[in-house]
Amino acid sequence: MEIPRNFTSPLLDTGKPTLSIDKLQTGQSTYAKIIDQLPNKTDIILRIGKQTLQARTEVPVTVGETVKVTVEKTASELILKIKPPAQQTSVIDSSLRQLIPKQTAVSEFQQTLKQVFTSINQLTFTSQQPQPQDLTSQSAKLKRLAINILLTLPDRQKLTSSEGFKSALQNSGVFLEPKLRQALLANISTLEGHNHGIKKPPLGSQNHLLTNSQSPIAFTQVDLKSNLIKLIQLLKSWPKIPATLPQQVSENSLLIPNKSPVTVAQATNPALILENQIKELMSKTEGAVAKITLNQLASSNTEQTGNRQTWQIEIPFLSNQSSESVFLQIEREDAPNAQHQEEEQKWTISLEMNPPKLGLIKNKLSLNKQHVNADFWAENPETRDLIQQHLDVFKKQLIRANLQPEHIQASNGTGPIIQKLQPSTSILSEKA
Repeated sequence: MEIPRNFTSPLLDTGKPTLSIDKLQTGQSTYAKIIDQLPNKTDIILRIGKQTLQARTEVPVTVGETVKVTVEKTASELILKIKPPAQQTSVIDSSLRQLIPKQTAVSEFQQTLKQVFTSINQLTFTSQQPQPQDLTSQSAKLKRLAINILLTLPDRQKLTSSEGFKSALQNSGVFLEPKLRQALLANISTLEGHNHGIKKPPLGSQNHLLTNSQSPIAFTQVDLKSNLIKLIQLLKSWPKIPATLPQQVSENSLLIPNKSPVTVAQATNPALILENQIKELMSKTEGAVAKITLNQLASSNTEQTGNRQTWQIEIPFLSNQSSESVFLQIEREDAPNAQHQEEEQKWTISLEMNPPKLGLIKNKLSLNKQHVNADFWAENPETRDLIQQHLDVFKKQLIRANLQPEHIQASNGTGPIIQKLQPSTSILSEKA
């Protein structure tokens, strides 16, 4: 059963006492109201007309939500499906037009953030004049947030452990909104249980969860997208840095292509250096959030045919003080028969990264009934040889995890396309 995220159609058929589940026919449309959700979060109780039934869904739903359903099958079991609203495609297209040109690799903000952190310290200790109160306050906030972001980013060693990798996936930013929604519903349930008469926050009020000090949520402190949004909000309110600079360009000017001449005094002034870095950090941070949001859109836009669900996730990490990232595409193909769901579920994991000195590396791994196939591609022949030398170690690790390796090989080349939405992706058709 497929539940759309936003549905605003009025309640029509549900109130008819004559509506009977037994009389529903294939192709018929009606309305159902979600009246309860079981603890496992996948089984829900629906009310159609005056009758109730239990259904299962993998899409997050809200108790009290009314949805329009279409009967797809009634012979052996009742199958109801909800088609996304017609405007969903236009919303996604509009988001793509806005986000694709802005997106950058998620890891690109890290280096600029470190530079800003260093510049703030330099400005604090070397400035001969007292700084304005608002600048001092904002600098302190930025330093605390920068430290928190850099400390919560995983390093290469943590990604090699199962727990560290799982934590990096959960805090990558792709799952922020579902976690906020679950926390909000839990908060509402707690308020209703205590019956203190406190006014409930509106559903979907993420700002309430992020800013209400009375109900802090731990995951917002470590979630990457949450921290990047906080960083953008802080940078938008950054005060103008006062700096006494020459009004005319001296003969010792620095000529920068496509920009106005910059004097040596301007180029070495700590205040102006910090101001330019703040602007660059804003651009990089907005680009990282755009990339995370595009991954979320790609993950939510499930295929209309078949039983395949896809997640796209980019995980930034620190490696020898440099900024790197690994891009993952996780695909789950469910069995067409629900009775064999556990036995026939197939998984495919595609990986792409570009570490320094090794070049582009891609990997596609498939898992079916404990059988594993894996293909590696390396752009540099030396990297391919290095991977080839460690394939036996990889096979032993799979066997240790009770998996059975079958087709495992390494090839030279760029491999298949994994990231379909690159920053250079064209959003205009050049054909007349």
